[in-house]
Amino acid sequence: MLPVISLGPLQIPVPQVTLILSLALGFILAERWAKRAGLSTQVVSDGLFWALVAGIVAARGMYILRYPGAFRASPWSVLSPNPGLLDPVGGILGAVLFLWGWSQRKGIAPLQMLDAVTPFLAVVQVGLALYHAARGSFFGMPASVPWAVTFLGAARHPTALYWAALVLGVLGWVVYRLRRRPRHAPGGWVFWPFLAWSAGVYVFVEGLRGDAQVLANGLRLGHLLALPVLALALWQWDRLQQKEN
Repeated sequence: MLPVISLGPLQIPVPQVTLILSLALGFILAERWAKRAGLSTQVVSDGLFWALVAGIVAARGMYILRYPGAFRASPWSVLSPNPGLLDPVGGILGAVLFLWGWSQRKGIAPLQMLDAVTPFLAVVQVGLALYHAARGSFFGMPASVPWAVTFLGAARHPTALYWAALVLGVLGWVVYRLRRRPRHAPGGWVFWPFLAWSAGVYVFVEGLRGDAQVLANGLRLGHLLALPVLALALWQWDRLQQKEN
């Protein structure tokens, strides 16, 4: 947990700065790799901007559905700029659905566009995990592991750090796969594996969260959102591999 870095009179809010930097780096990487997907950087930039807006709206809507009690005392807080009140699964789904429709309106194959913006999604996912780690949210269940961190009076799994480390690996894998992308690779060659890995990581981390909504037999509400995404992504990834073979 590192909410603020003090440099003399300057107070740097680490969570917010981390998130802003990830957005900037994500845009740079997406524009850099747009040509590999056969798209113009302008089309990708415009699509990403509006997808970001749609993703934020969807992430806030999903958070409200998951934690309605958080807004009962102050309904206007639904408009809060606090990124901690955003659901990551809802945000990714909202952005992906918007980009699907945006691509069709622009006469672009949706999976071609999603391949181009996958670096952005991967970087922002890392930024969001680091945001929660610095803020102290997304905390874990009590644990006796040697690397447990003390939070709310108990030793706990550092779930935000688990998430950050794992999605950083996903980002590295995305960059590696982009570099190996064949010239005539089918649409979704990068996106579907990325989505499968990301959903799998989220399912794992959700199972260790101390602030998750538990439904029954250890199943969390986050699992109900992420498991169908994981199943869809694995199915589409398997279809791609069959085409390659």
